[in-house]
Amino acid sequence: MKILWIAPITGTDPARLEHLKELLKRYTFPGTEVTVRKVSRGTESIESRLDEVYAAPAILDEVQKGEKEGYDACIIGCAGDAGVAVAKDVARIPVIGPLEASISMAQILGRRFVFLWTLPERIRSVEDRVARFLPRADFFIYPTHIPVLEMAKDVDKTIAILVKIIKKSIEQDRADTAVLGCLSMRGMAGSVQAEVKIPVIDPCLAALTMAQSLVQINLTQSKGAYPFPQDKKRFL
Repeated sequence: MKILWIAPITGTDPARLEHLKELLKRYTFPGTEVTVRKVSRGTESIESRLDEVYAAPAILDEVQKGEKEGYDACIIGCAGDAGVAVAKDVARIPVIGPLEASISMAQILGRRFVFLWTLPERIRSVEDRVARFLPRADFFIYPTHIPVLEMAKDVDKTIAILVKIIKKSIEQDRADTAVLGCLSMRGMAGSVQAEVKIPVIDPCLAALTMAQSLVQINLTQSKGAYPFPQDKKRFL
């Protein structure tokens, strides 16, 4: 099985890419090969609808290229699922978004959900996406006030902020399951979960697990839901 992980921002530094590769390697199924490929254009981070628009063309190029190269599935490494829906339209192989994978797992584990994102302005661009899967009364989204590119610079500080927000949501919202809403939070879920005592979902690992599972049982997105676009001239 060959999985292509598309890193959809230009601002990811080489050290963080290596950290991602090592984390993915620890959670791959036997016989799975995961390739991480960073886009060369778009936006340095994805924190708004505008960023998603700029990121989408490079994401689509990589998905189509990956399918031609024989990959069995693609993961788009943005926890807000930037470009995921349109990528499903153009691909025959499974295209996985970390957000949709995380929500699928969360629904098995709990009933009331707290999502941790980056900046306050990011919330408006993701809450409608979450509401496609969950009743609005059952989820709560809070910002960490940490930009994407700053998230991993002080991991202990970031973990402490995540723990504080989740504990507050447990108390005031009766949240019973947490979802980390940024791929720069990857690898932190275990430490956070140990402190908050509820399930904490790492979107990186949720996406990887979902992609491998779909390939293993020979499933991909429905073309009834994600039809191929018409063939026509388009200009960027």
